[in-house]
Amino acid sequence: MAQPVTYNGSKLYVSLGDGAGTEVFTAPCGLTTRGVTFTKETNDTTVPDCADPDLPAWTQRGVRAFAAEFTGSGVLAAAALPSWRDFYLLTASRNVRVGINAPAVDEGGYWLGKAHMTNFAVTGELGDKIQVSVTIVNDGAWTWVDAT
Repeated sequence: MAQPVTYNGSKLYVSLGDGAGTEVFTAPCGLTTRGVTFTKETNDTTVPDCADPDLPAWTQRGVRAFAAEFTGSGVLAAAALPSWRDFYLLTASRNVRVGINAPAVDEGGYWLGKAHMTNFAVTGELGDKIQVSVTIVNDGAWTWVDAT
């Protein structure tokens, strides 16, 4: 049996675009836990059996919308605070990349699209480092870009 290729959790990242003409993406430091979730919104239609209407009908589902959400948490790196704070305060969406830094050139890649930061939490406990958690949600389509 061949073992699959796997990646360390640190290889999953989010990078924030700066909005410039030739956009530069920077990954804020400090996140130790990261995740991306894709969901699909559907609508249900009950479709009867025309040959035998007494049989139970089957539910058919149509896709209405796709959604993406990135979540991350970890220590609040001082250098990352302005990036997180500024992103949260924006009322317009900005470009983000959520990707996988794979060791091989032909592996990995990233999702690219506009997003809003909907959650920015900063917490602290006596004797511990300040923690941060963020939630970033899509604003339109995110497309996959293969690593090159």
